This record gives sequence, C-alpha cells and structure tokens, in this order.
Amino acid sequence: MTEKNLTHLHRSPHKQTSDPLIVKEIISRAILAHVAIVVQDQPFCIPVACAPYENELLLHGSTASRLFKVLASGAPACVSITNIQALVLAASAFDSSMHYQSLMAFGSARVIEGDKKALALNALTDHLFPERRQELRESSPKELLATSVLAFPLDEISVKVSAGIPDLSSDLAASSLWVGVLPISSQYGKANPVSGLASNAEVPAYISRWPINRI
Repeated sequence: MTEKNLTHLHRSPHKQTSDPLIVKEIISRAILAHVAIVVQDQPFCIPVACAPYENELLLHGSTASRLFKVLASGAPACVSITNIQALVLAASAFDSSMHYQSLMAFGSARVIEGDKKALALNALTDHLFPERRQELRESSPKELLATSVLAFPLDEISVKVSAGIPDLSSDLAASSLWVGVLPISSQYGKANPVSGLASNAEVPAYISRWPINRI
C-alpha cells in the first residue's frame, strides 16, 4: 500500500489539512491515543497514555502488555487522536455533525531504553501532570523495568478538521427548530484527597494551572 493510499482522505477530502500548527495543537492537547494492531488476523485497538516528544509521539504502557510487546517488535500500527470540539445541530439528523480535529499516524514504534528512557518518562510525566514531577519520589529500578516507553513516528500522518456550520436550507426560515453549534469542553473537577493523607497536605496550587480541553 502506498503512502498516498494511507494518508489521502477519500471521504470529504476538503477537510484534510497539513497545517503544522494544527498538527502541533492536536498532539499537544492529547493525553490519550488509540493504538491499533493486528495479531494473528485479529484487530485490536487499545487506549494508551501519550505525550509529544520532539518529532514523535510517546506511548506509555506495561512491558507485560501484549500491545507493547507487539509494538516493540516493530510491527506496523496505526495511532489515532481525536479532539471533539462541538456538536453541530442541523435541521436534519443527516446534516447534524461534529466539530473535531483528528490525526492518524502510520508506522512502527521504536523502544526507548537507557538514559533516554528516563528523559522520555520525564517528558511524559510533565505532559500528563505539569509541575508535579519535582515533588514525586524517583521511580524504582523495578518500576522502570516494568514500564515500556515507545516512540511512534509522525512522518506519515493524515489530519482531518471538521468545523462547518449547519446547513441553512430555504425552508428553515419558516420553522421554529433551533439550529446551531453546541461547544464541548473538558475541565478538571474537585480534587479529592485519599483517606489517610496527612492533615497538613493541601491541594497543589499548580493543579489550577493545568490546561483544560484535553482528551
């Protein structure tokens, strides 16, 4: 299969983009990616914690995971990320849709080991939990051995953006039906401490600075 067949949009090609700023936005917002592989003719698609890392995407999981064993072997895979931004409520179910940004990456992962593994884990922690790493204890050798960190290439990607408005058909003016766009956003809830926490332990101030609208 050629690169064009993998990355070219056949359905709604006008929604495809190669804008590097949009690609960066999708990757920088994502904390979860879905990774698809095929094992003995059986497809699997598994959610995985992720983070941007230089020009690649970090994938984090257990060394005992079937997914990560397959990925570590160099098997081909597809990684997808989707940012849902709004619902489009049109005059018909057929025309109703969503605003979203999506990215699919094709390729084979590489295993990150040695000193670079620690750097990659730091990058992942900083992405998922900004400013928190300085307070955490160091991971033990046993924990590091149980953790797999892979870098997935972003050289072969397909990016799609949907941001249209509802179709204002000529007969809509005489209707009382509401038509419009309903934004969707995500936010963190109240931080709840675990029981047994020291009475003087407070919710870290940096949590209030964590970005919203993440996956």
